[in-house]
Amino acid sequence: MGRRETALQAAHSRLRELIGSEFRVGDKLPNERDLADRLEVSRATVREVLGQLAGEGVVTRTWGIGTFVHDGVERVPVSIGDVTALRDRITASGHRPTLQDAAVSRAKCPPGCATVLGVPPDSPVWRVDRLFAVDGVPAAWIRDHLPLRFDGRDLDPSGLLSIDLDMFEFLASATGMPVRRAEIELTAVLADEQATARLGVAVGHPLVTATQIGYGSGGVALFHGQFTVRTDVLTLRISRGGDPEPAR
Repeated sequence: MGRRETALQAAHSRLRELIGSEFRVGDKLPNERDLADRLEVSRATVREVLGQLAGEGVVTRTWGIGTFVHDGVERVPVSIGDVTALRDRITASGHRPTLQDAAVSRAKCPPGCATVLGVPPDSPVWRVDRLFAVDGVPAAWIRDHLPLRFDGRDLDPSGLLSIDLDMFEFLASATGMPVRRAEIELTAVLADEQATARLGVAVGHPLVTATQIGYGSGGVALFHGQFTVRTDVLTLRISRGGDPEPAR
């Protein structure tokens, strides 16, 4: 074993011991510089060891937020590249989705949403709030906005109070125009008091928010929404490329 491999192995053992003795599940670790000072190694060594520990399931690393002691709970992989119901994507992963809470109300359209939907700011729109759980654990809070009317038709999103109807399915039946494309922008955030109340996590817990716009034929925006995801329950997966090669 070379000198570098020996040093990495020693740093690996010392960091695992440090995590086991001073931190609990869910705790955020100090930054790489502080860990390097404590272990008396370089930041590059700490970064490499943390990568190894992440691969072993000891820690989880969230870009822009930090490194946390892993709780050993299986994450449910959910593709965000599919224009299909979240309910079906969770079920396809072998888990049970439920709708723990849901509400439909009229609300003032936020400025960013108004631009997307092509309505004046603060004009009335439908607001749909839904809290999805995976195997009984709160996992994703979704808030969608959509117009009161579309192409001369009054929209009634009350069916979205049931898990049996998804936003994509509702829009296809209510407007006659299925969602052809969805644009999603991801942001790493820390839980505030509102997220704490809805998702049952501590303030400062790492989350991912995704702003989503659904488009129909001709690039017509059908809805604008934001969903907030517990990264300790769901793993958002992005797939790139063409169809998989057939099995041989």
